[in-house]
Amino acid sequence: MLVLIAGTGLPAVAAENNTGDPGSRYGASLSRVYLAHQRLLAVRDACAQAFPGQAKAGEMAYASWQRRHKALLTELENRVILMIHGSSKDEKDYMRNVGKYEGSVLEYRNGERDELLAQPRDGMEQGCADFRAYLIGSGSDFNREYAEELRVLRQRKLPK
Repeated sequence: MLVLIAGTGLPAVAAENNTGDPGSRYGASLSRVYLAHQRLLAVRDACAQAFPGQAKAGEMAYASWQRRHKALLTELENRVILMIHGSSKDEKDYMRNVGKYEGSVLEYRNGERDELLAQPRDGMEQGCADFRAYLIGSGSDFNREYAEELRVLRQRKLPK
């Protein structure tokens, strides 16, 4: 299953490389980390759908991962909200942009989930077990895995 995670593509904004433009690097880094979390959710959902008897174990593993990453997830949400707010003309535009953004994220996550579910089931049960082990293991540390992206993000301080 971890191979399936690594093999998934990112939307175009995240695929932009370091062009030298600080805003572009910031946006690409934020997208990369944020969408990595969305891929985790997609894999969790695909495993729960494919193997309903293992859904509770998957939820527990994800809850463990989520607790360890609570501060990071809050930071990412705040950064996304600030980016949307910064690109909006006014409050009405902001609300419209939030809706578009949330719809895009959900579409992305559902697409990732559906792509996983469309693959042959051979080995998927073991892959889901490996994914749960990944979530509770030390290898799933986003702060370490995405250290460079987080360094770029944290160059831009969040308002208190």
